[in-house]
Amino acid sequence: MNESLHESTHFMKMLTDFMPGMVGYWTKELRSTFANREYLSWLGKSKEEITGIAIRELLGDELFRKHEPYIRAALAGESQAFDYTLMLPNDETRETLVHYIPHRDGNEVLGLFVLILDIAERKNLEQAMISAAEKRQRLIGQELHDNLGQQIAAIAYQAQALERKIIASGSEGAAEIAAAIAAQAQNAVVQCKHLARGLLPLELESSSLADVLQAFAKRIALTYEIDCSFVCTGETVIDDDNLALNLYRIAQEASHNAIDHGGAQHLTISLETGKGEAGKGMFRLSICDDGCGLAGRDTKREAIPGLGIKIMQYRANQIGATLKLIPRAERGTEVLVERQAL
Repeated sequence: MNESLHESTHFMKMLTDFMPGMVGYWTKELRSTFANREYLSWLGKSKEEITGIAIRELLGDELFRKHEPYIRAALAGESQAFDYTLMLPNDETRETLVHYIPHRDGNEVLGLFVLILDIAERKNLEQAMISAAEKRQRLIGQELHDNLGQQIAAIAYQAQALERKIIASGSEGAAEIAAAIAAQAQNAVVQCKHLARGLLPLELESSSLADVLQAFAKRIALTYEIDCSFVCTGETVIDDDNLALNLYRIAQEASHNAIDHGGAQHLTISLETGKGEAGKGMFRLSICDDGCGLAGRDTKREAIPGLGIKIMQYRANQIGATLKLIPRAERGTEVLVERQAL
């Protein structure tokens, strides 16, 4: 019996050592009882050194504080998964997906399993997909602004010229038709400019993200004739172009989803940034709507159900943030993107 148990333990140790990731186990008192070879290598510890060590002592206060909310949630019985940039002992970084999985015995949580996987390839694919989507949006925006918009403007000008000629000839009925064509063409030019501005957020190159989101909210309210407001709090200015662009695109996607699929009539976009040195790198972007919510949306009309949500998730991952879709008690959904202080 003891020999069989020994062989089983040896096999499990060998199995986890050859897994392409880090595997560990922590008791509910947050003390280590197991770490596979990859985990020991990252920690720079031997099996003897890590057995029984407290997680706070191992990670240090700063790193423990960043992981503590996930750890506490896992010990409360909720599995956790989040992206994390891991710092290796040789000062190299690795993009990882961290899992904290509760170890249950009935209703009691005895500890938690830790599984950390390398997701560098996935990150690269996500970045490539987002870059391709961004390039396509810019090309469409450029085409709307430089080509289609100009052609429609020319039609409006010609219709106005035709209206003047018809008036001069005394045909008032035909003049009214020409005037209507000119007015519709001018309205189409305005719509083209709005669309191009959304696809080409050039304001980000010269204005702050808060200013661009404020202008976006006004544009949404004007275009869709709904109530759309923007609120900004905090002291930190987001001056990272990639971060600003991804947050803008998330706000854009969430807003259009709420209107097109949720039938929202009221939208609130809010941006909160950190205060002082302690809040450096922190942000919280929220888009609240009063639409029918996720459960009430007609996913059959979408070519790929949830594609917009997936793109928002990819963008959040790229900037080290978490994205949550939260049903609102009164009605609608809140799309929440947040990142803790660096």
